[in-house]
Amino acid sequence: MMNRGNKLLDYVKLLDPSIQLGGFTHYFGIHTHMNEGTIRTGEDLESFMRCQLHPTLVRLEGMAIKGIYNAIDHQDTWRIALVDKLVHVQRTPSELREQAKTTGKRLIKLSRALHPWIDFSPLEQIFEKYHSVGCLPTVHAWINHHLDIPVEDTILGYLHSAMNACVSEACKVIPLSENLTQELLARLAADLENEWITINTTSTDTHMYPSSISMKSLFPSFHMLGAGLHAYRA
Repeated sequence: MMNRGNKLLDYVKLLDPSIQLGGFTHYFGIHTHMNEGTIRTGEDLESFMRCQLHPTLVRLEGMAIKGIYNAIDHQDTWRIALVDKLVHVQRTPSELREQAKTTGKRLIKLSRALHPWIDFSPLEQIFEKYHSVGCLPTVHAWINHHLDIPVEDTILGYLHSAMNACVSEACKVIPLSENLTQELLARLAADLENEWITINTTSTDTHMYPSSISMKSLFPSFHMLGAGLHAYRA
């Protein structure tokens, strides 16, 4: 059995931006905005991050990780698949959905090498049984749950890694000094944490197993996918 220090070290490895996968090369459509010219300056980038990326990250990816943790605790394989599918269908445009599927698979492959003691076969069986995808937040949550990383640390680590990756990628094109970049990252980090605290504390399932009602309020597509998976399970 690994000790706490080793598990935390493994968690940090998953968040290392030099490892080319995950929330870590998952840029949430920022390239499209830059190519279209809607993000040209540091001010444009900050506005995009605050107004578009942060709410999406928190409401979709952050809450999905929380839902996966709850489902694992309750050994509810159906709900793991449901949350995974909801994340997949909420992602637009379609190329982002395919990217998420690919990065999830890459994360499993890497983690098998980093954590050979983690059994991924139950997770892969869930994907096969319910025809779900294996999105990045699902795989990330599964790994960190097995590393005994608290759910809040897992969520905030994921959110901050994704935010840092997007800013770093944008700054390859936008001419910002190192000082200005660090100041921007500090402001965005505070904003992202406040966004998570706000959503998490107002969520109806903050400290309980997600109910159908609370999941539907978080994901508008719940009633369609939920019905389909209920029928499959029956």
